[in-house]
Amino acid sequence: MSYLALYRKYRSTNFEEVYGQKTIIQTLKNALKENKIAHAYLFSGPRGTGKTSIARLFAKALNCEENIGEICNSCSNCIEISEGSSPDVIEIDAASNSGVDEVRNLIDKVKYAPTKSRYKVYIIDEVHMMSNSAFNALLKTLEEPPSYVVFILCTTELYKVLPTIVSRCQRYEFKKLSDEELTSLLKNVLSKENINYEEEAISEIVELSNGGARDALSILDQTISFSGTSLHAKDIESLFGLTTKKEKITLLEFIKNKDSKGLLKLYDTLINRNIDLVRFTNELLSLLKDALIAKKLNNDKNIYLSLINKYFNEEEENNMIQILLDLLKEFRISNNPSLLFELSLLKIIEENDLTSKRKEAPQEKIIIKEITKEVPVVKEIIKEKENSEVTTSSIINDISKLSPLFKEEKKSVLSKSNIVKDGETNKLNTENLIKLTVISNKEAKRELMGRWKILQAFIKDEELGDFASLLLEGTPYLLTDKILILSYNYSAKAKLINIKANQEKLAECLEKISGKILSVYALDRIESTNLVTTYRNLEEIKKLPKSKDIDSDEIKFE
Repeated sequence: MSYLALYRKYRSTNFEEVYGQKTIIQTLKNALKENKIAHAYLFSGPRGTGKTSIARLFAKALNCEENIGEICNSCSNCIEISEGSSPDVIEIDAASNSGVDEVRNLIDKVKYAPTKSRYKVYIIDEVHMMSNSAFNALLKTLEEPPSYVVFILCTTELYKVLPTIVSRCQRYEFKKLSDEELTSLLKNVLSKENINYEEEAISEIVELSNGGARDALSILDQTISFSGTSLHAKDIESLFGLTTKKEKITLLEFIKNKDSKGLLKLYDTLINRNIDLVRFTNELLSLLKDALIAKKLNNDKNIYLSLINKYFNEEEENNMIQILLDLLKEFRISNNPSLLFELSLLKIIEENDLTSKRKEAPQEKIIIKEITKEVPVVKEIIKEKENSEVTTSSIINDISKLSPLFKEEKKSVLSKSNIVKDGETNKLNTENLIKLTVISNKEAKRELMGRWKILQAFIKDEELGDFASLLLEGTPYLLTDKILILSYNYSAKAKLINIKANQEKLAECLEKISGKILSVYALDRIESTNLVTTYRNLEEIKKLPKSKDIDSDEIKFE
C-alpha cells in the first residue's frame, strides 16, 4: 500500500475525535438526535479547520446502519463513505465543476432516490468557485430539494458566495484551532507514530500552521521525513527558513547599538539560509508589539520582551513598528524583497539615531548650529544671540521677524492656491536618476532633513505658504549640489512638484532653509521602489557608473 499522508491517516472518524469546533459539533449532534435535519448547510472558515471532514462525518451519521446519529465505522455505509465510494454521498469539487452545465447535470440526478442509504448527500467543496450562472441554476433545487437530499456547501471565501445561496442554508462558521488544540493534536499523532520530540519544535509547528490542523500535520509530515524518528526545533528552522528568538533579539541589539556592520552581517547570514522575509518581518512586528504591550502593563516577566524594552524607548519601538508595517506593503509591489528589507533595517537605525538625539537634547530646545548653519536668515539670528540653545518656537519667531517673507501687517492667507496644478513637467530618465543616486551626498541630505521642519515657519506666508506645505509633505530622497529629489506617497503630489511653473517658488523655499539654489524633482512611492531595485541590480552586475565619471552639469531635465 502506498504511503498515506498524516492529515489523511489521522482524519477524524467520529465526532469525538474532532479537534476544535465544539459548538458546531454539539449543534449537529443535537439536530441528529432530535431528527431536525436541514436540507442545506453552509460550512465556511479558514483552510484546514475541518469543514470537509465534518461534512463526511455528518453524512455518516445520517446514513449509519446502526441508527441515525450514530457513526459505527463498521457498517457498509460508514466504510464506503470513509473510502469515498458511497453511491449516495457525492463529493463535488466546485473549482473544476464550476459551470452551469455541471450544475444542471447534478440537478437531473437529484430526483433519483438514494440507492441504499436514508439520505443522498451532496458535499460541494470550494463552492465559492462556482460561476454566477451555476449558482442561479442551483437556487431552486437548493431551496426545495427532495426530502431525501441534503446539500453541504464548503467554502474558504464566504464573501464570494451569492447572498441568495447563503440565505437558503444553515450557516456554520468554522474557527481556527487554538494553540492548545493544535499542540494536543500534534502530541497525539507523535505518540502514535512513536516519535520523540522537543516542546519548542511543537511550538514552532503550531506557529507556522496558523490555526489549521491540516497545515500542522502536513508540516509535521515533512519534518519527520527530514529528521526521522526525532523531532527537533533546528530541523524545522532549517526546512522552513525560520529564525530563533535569540537571532531576532541579536538583530535588535545591533539596531540598538547602531552597529550597521554587525546588523548587515547577521542579515546576510539569514538571507543565505533562505528565510521567509515576510514571515520574519511579521515575527519582528509581533515581538515589538508584545514588548510595547508589556511596557504599557509594566509586565517584565518575559525575558525577551524585557530585553527589547531595555534596548528601546516607546517612541523608538513605535518607529520600528511603523517602518516594518510600511515594509510589508512594499513587499507586495517589489520584485526584490531582500533589498527592501536591508534598506528598512538601515532606515530603522537612522530613525532611532535621530530619536535618541532629540531625547538627549533639553526638551523644547535645539542646537541652532546643528540644524540651521549656513541658512542665511538664521546667520543673522546667531550674531545677535550669545546662547546657542533656544526653543524651537524661538527660532521660528526670529525667522519671522528677519525674513522679508513676513510683512509687519498681518494678512490673511489666500484661499486660492498659488500652486500651478497643470502644465509642462520636468522629467528625469532612469539613467540620470541612477547617476544622481551614485553622486548623492548622504551627509548633506541628513543635514537638510534636520532643517526640513523650518519650512513650517513659511506656511502662513501668502506667496510661498502653499509651496512650503507641498514640500513638507515630501521626504528628501537624494541630494546633490544642484538637484534635490523628493519622495512622495502619492503620484499627484509628485506631479505638482515636477510642473515647471512651480519650480521658481519651490527653489525659493529651499534656499531659505539650505542657503543653496536647488532644482527639485519628485518621485512617487512606486518610482522610488523601482529606482532602488534598478540601482541594486546594476550594482550586483557591476554596471553602476563611477562617481568620478559623472559630470553633474550634464544632468538636466528633459
